[in-house]
Amino acid sequence: MKDFITTQDWEKSELDNLLRRAEDMKKNPKKYQNQLDGKSICMFFYNPSTRTRNSTQVAAFQLGMHPIFNSIKDAWIGYKSESIKDTAVVLSRYYDIIGIRIFPNAVNYIYKEGNRILREFANWSKVPIINFEDDMYHPLQAFTDIFTMQEKKQNLNGKKITISWAYHPKPLPFSVPNSILLNSTRYGMDVTLTHPKHYDLDDEILQKAKKNTEESNGSLSLSNNIEESYSDADIIYIKSWGAKKFYGDAKKEKELRLPYRESWRIKSEYLEYTKKDSIFMHCLPIRRNIVADDDAIDGPHSVVYDQAENRLYTIKSLLYELLKN
Repeated sequence: MKDFITTQDWEKSELDNLLRRAEDMKKNPKKYQNQLDGKSICMFFYNPSTRTRNSTQVAAFQLGMHPIFNSIKDAWIGYKSESIKDTAVVLSRYYDIIGIRIFPNAVNYIYKEGNRILREFANWSKVPIINFEDDMYHPLQAFTDIFTMQEKKQNLNGKKITISWAYHPKPLPFSVPNSILLNSTRYGMDVTLTHPKHYDLDDEILQKAKKNTEESNGSLSLSNNIEESYSDADIIYIKSWGAKKFYGDAKKEKELRLPYRESWRIKSEYLEYTKKDSIFMHCLPIRRNIVADDDAIDGPHSVVYDQAENRLYTIKSLLYELLKN
């Protein structure tokens, strides 16, 4: 039995197999229709979801599965009346696979606590656990991001990707930037991580990313300058995240990020620094004209809708991998 909690737990060859199958599923959907007939998935959400919930439900349906949505508000564990162990053991006797989403607010902004809870579920569950996003990782998003990059750019070796912080009025989790940084550094890319001062990512994640580049013959550089970091990029991936120094303290964090409201709101003119055929990515949802301007989101570089659509094929490939045999 194998869980999908972070892409870092999987061999690159395994991820490559998933990517190849996702491509085949996108091109030949009828080939896989009802291939998981009779299987069921529990989708257990501590927090809201649009793309993760809907892509998983549709993918499961197309594979012949029965997807069931569970909200923490409707489960006894949400009222502190039942343990993780009891919940995990019982649910794994009903279902063939379980997906869980748990954001930092659900664990009082104790960093890594969401991931710890997810791994505790995995410890007690008798069926695979899929991370629908916790406070450290969003592996489904990072898996889809690589799939989309390969679709648009083919061979990723030597391609420059800039993972860029963007202004947002609220401090957001580290899960998406952590995951895309870890996954992109495994694919031989020249990765630039750019953000204002005080917005460094977790040192543990950065060290893993550096090790990934050594194994993939890629590179990793850090920058605090948008123009410099966007220059000649093949891929721009924007996302906001909070400051480690004030993690969980929204008031102090707001004061820290406010000066960057204009300079780190992503504008189409920033994309002029990139290569002419560069692509612009964001995981969605995105606050228009706050995180990025309309003309950047809707402009010729943007692939955000293709990126979102691909969530369907990548989760389908993962479900097939975990349940077919």
